[in-house]
Amino acid sequence: MNDYFDNETFTKVSFTSEKLSKADFDACIFKDCDLSELHINGSEFLECEFINCNLSNSRVRGCSFKNTHFFDSKLMGIKFHEVDPFLLQINFTNCHLDYSSFYQLRMQNFQFINTSLKEVDFTETDLQQSEFDNCDLLGAIFENTDLREANFKTARNFSIDLETNRIEKAIFSKENIANLLRKYKVKIE
Repeated sequence: MNDYFDNETFTKVSFTSEKLSKADFDACIFKDCDLSELHINGSEFLECEFINCNLSNSRVRGCSFKNTHFFDSKLMGIKFHEVDPFLLQINFTNCHLDYSSFYQLRMQNFQFINTSLKEVDFTETDLQQSEFDNCDLLGAIFENTDLREANFKTARNFSIDLETNRIEKAIFSKENIANLLRKYKVKIE
């Protein structure tokens, strides 16, 4: 397989048997592709879109995701904390990121829209001004996480400890504010 792809569209391609390590993709579109269990270590994705793709359990060590957007895709069990953090910008719409890790990443202004984030690790992650629009955060880990000005207004099932996370100016709704008090086992009626 080539090492450089510019403005190409890949449709219904199963990359599971191909090596994608250290490949560069510039303005490429992936539609209905299977990249699950794949080693894409060291690859660069610049201004790419993934639509209805499966990247679950892919290895992404040293990968670069710059202005990349995932739509209707599965990215379960991905260790995003191993990607290249330089100019990292990823947005997710209608995706499944359950059991993934964003440990210690700087992810300011990221968008998670209609996305499942069950048991995702956000420990020591900088999520300032990020948006969690209609996201399920059941079991997600927020520990020493910077959530200043993050928007949780339509998020659900989260548990955020007020004592171990920074949440100044974060946005919550009246309906989900109880998630901030879960640790104290208070009853809200």
